[in-house]
Amino acid sequence: MRGSRFREEWGSGMKYWSETRRNCRHAEPLDCWREPVDQWLDYLDVIGRSRETQRTRWYQICEFSRFVGKGIPDVTEDDLVVCLARLNTESRRGMRSCIKTFYDWCIRHDLAEYNPAVGIPAVRTEIRGGLICPEDAVARGLSDQDEYASMAVMLGAFCGLRRIEMTRINLASDLEETPNGLELIIHGKGNRERKLPVPQRLAVKLSERPQGWLFPGDVHGHCGVDFVAKRIKKATGFPSHALRRRFATVAYYRSGCNIILVSKMLGHANIGTTMHYIGLVQDEMRNAIEATTRTDPTILLSPTAFRGSTDVFDVPYDLTTARIG
Repeated sequence: MRGSRFREEWGSGMKYWSETRRNCRHAEPLDCWREPVDQWLDYLDVIGRSRETQRTRWYQICEFSRFVGKGIPDVTEDDLVVCLARLNTESRRGMRSCIKTFYDWCIRHDLAEYNPAVGIPAVRTEIRGGLICPEDAVARGLSDQDEYASMAVMLGAFCGLRRIEMTRINLASDLEETPNGLELIIHGKGNRERKLPVPQRLAVKLSERPQGWLFPGDVHGHCGVDFVAKRIKKATGFPSHALRRRFATVAYYRSGCNIILVSKMLGHANIGTTMHYIGLVQDEMRNAIEATTRTDPTILLSPTAFRGSTDVFDVPYDLTTARIG
């Protein structure tokens, strides 16, 4: 079976997941789906999908197979619609994408003639607000007696790391000395890497830690995302992503509203995503409103618009000449 390597590598992990989360009803696929699912996972591995993506797809396809209770070629669009209808927006997006990808593969391997997801439009991303961790909560987290908690808070608030990116840090291989200071290699989503300068306060803390995984696991490798998520929540009272939004908001305003820079630091594929991470500072709104009450046509640029500038620049632009398009 082509999926044997996946089972050898992940078998114990799947067993652990099931034993420690007994309410997980989709630990294995329907029997008649088992071999195709294993082969499909091999395919995802070959085309470079990350282990986290493979694991997510495993649970999605296993849950779907047990929900429909049919063979692969017998599943209809209606079956998928009923399955999706019970999920929230994000879960619906993931499940629909999983089924479409799986059935595209099945059709190419003559395991199905029809893709039940082909007639269902992609689920739109839900634009939603999110909590921004306030400064007093950040300070509380940084002073927490649990070293793992304070380290995780620092990585979220000062570097904007996702919780999974925190768990993947290996101090033996992910720190680089450069002429401009210490840099951290971050292993992001979709196997994408990026580098971030390490702030001095964090660099001191990292130098005190032993080489190897920053957040080691109980048995081997690094810990899971829940390890850091629970510690951040306990230390600050806020979810881990609230620290990431705090970083995005502070970095945006203190970099002169450079959204491209902030997007790059967060590891986002496009700035549209970044815009949902930045909070609106009420003082900025009031300043903008007050600025519109001026009736003279001259535009004044703030000195913060130019790095190192100490002067306010009078820009000779006449608003009466402005055009859209």
